[in-house]
Amino acid sequence: MIHLAHDALSNDPDFAASAPGRTLARTPLGFVDVGARGGVHPLVEPLARHTAVLGFEPAADECDRLRTELAKSSPWACCEIEPQALGESRGTAELHILTAPTNSSLRHPNDDFTRRYGMVKWRVLGREALETTTLDHVLFEERADETFWGELLKLDTQGTEYEILDGARRTLGERTVAVVSEVSFCELYRGQRLFSEVELLLRERGFSFYGFATLHHRSQRALDKRASAGRERLLYADAVFLRDPLPGGPAAALPSDERRLHTLFTCALLLGYGDFALELARATFADGAERERIEALVKRTSAHEPTAARDAALALADDVRTSPELANVAVGRFVDARRWCWNYDDIAAGLGGSHA
Repeated sequence: MIHLAHDALSNDPDFAASAPGRTLARTPLGFVDVGARGGVHPLVEPLARHTAVLGFEPAADECDRLRTELAKSSPWACCEIEPQALGESRGTAELHILTAPTNSSLRHPNDDFTRRYGMVKWRVLGREALETTTLDHVLFEERADETFWGELLKLDTQGTEYEILDGARRTLGERTVAVVSEVSFCELYRGQRLFSEVELLLRERGFSFYGFATLHHRSQRALDKRASAGRERLLYADAVFLRDPLPGGPAAALPSDERRLHTLFTCALLLGYGDFALELARATFADGAERERIEALVKRTSAHEPTAARDAALALADDVRTSPELANVAVGRFVDARRWCWNYDDIAAGLGGSHA
């Protein structure tokens, strides 16, 4: 995704003067970070001053560490970390503590599968009993007076994302405009729901799948990547879902309140979907001077100078000339770093125009 500087949107004069900027200056974007180990997800850093963060981290030691760090310094409009485990219902569960703490899960790893691919960071070291609750219960019962939470959801809970979303149906229906969720294409954890099921659940709630923010592959590495080319199995990814109200998606109609349009526009910008953000604004709230302001904002935040691409390509050429035996690796990393970006199939070769 496009990497904007810290508070780049908050400090942008066009954003501040725009309807979305004024909306979020009054009441910050309600970001829920489920699986907050390591800190608040950086996707909201460009809007830090106008973002309220509610994080969930069931590991008590990590939750305490995060709270201590935030007490020292916090860039957010507000930030709270809860030591709660979310799921599809209120009850009890068991946290499986794995070799890599970031892989710990309420589900047991699929040992046969992880052994197949030599995934040593998925070994169980211990277990911890937990109580679970639902996001709907937290937001509509425990925090009923704070009506902004859940506008943007990020989930990374190692195999239980479906259950958490299933326990957040009211949140999804009444508040959420964007979801970033880790999804899996195979059972890394026993019995986990796969991408197709997560996508269907969200589609039934009015969300359109827009793409993957990250992709993670795996093979047995029997072939040397320095001297061979091939395909690897796609294991898991971060998937982006937007409540797109324009023609062609499952959303029933335009949101009835402007805040949802403004937060959707802002989330699209944060997630790198500037073209959709501009389309949405033009179709809904941006006319006259506001339209000019929004267009300038989107173009500026999406800007990528051709000279930067030229310099990167020249640096790649130097790397290949210096170490020709690593050419496959250097070119592969160059492609990986840009995989999130535009698809160029619609550009006529050498003309800069469209085939369509």
